Amino acid sequence: MNHNPVQGGRWVVTIGAIVIIASTLLQWWQLGGGQGELPAQSAVGISDGRGFLLFLAAVATLLLITLPYAAEAPIAIDRPISYVLLLGVAFVAYCLRIVEMLQDGLLLYAGQTPPIQPLRGPGFWLAAIGLLTFARGVFELWEARRRF
Repeated sequence: MNHNPVQGGRWVVTIGAIVIIASTLLQWWQLGGGQGELPAQSAVGISDGRGFLLFLAAVATLLLITLPYAAEAPIAIDRPISYVLLLGVAFVAYCLRIVEMLQDGLLLYAGQTPPIQPLRGPGFWLAAIGLLTFARGVFELWEARRRF
């Protein structure tokens, strides 16, 4: 059985991008809603400009992955550096979202034990897993292209 390392990296990147897209459609934070608290307020990841940028980077990645299958000739943009750039955009958007959530008190919940409650923002944590998966796939693509 012939294993193509570039193809394996593309699969890992695809899984990471799909996880990121799914994460932007889930709740990223919630305030209140508990016993003796105000009514719950929450938002999904895509509701914020940085979350939307994260979503767009993941969608652009999926489009980039499908290009070689849609064309009969090699595509110039289908290079590891393109995936690195898209990962960079996604990573920066996620980091900017972290900064904003920390400033607004949406990530660390003061007065609660523990101060970080992952179930109040599953999309936020799922996006981190998606970014790590995406990064692993980009690494595999980079290494596979370097060997050839």
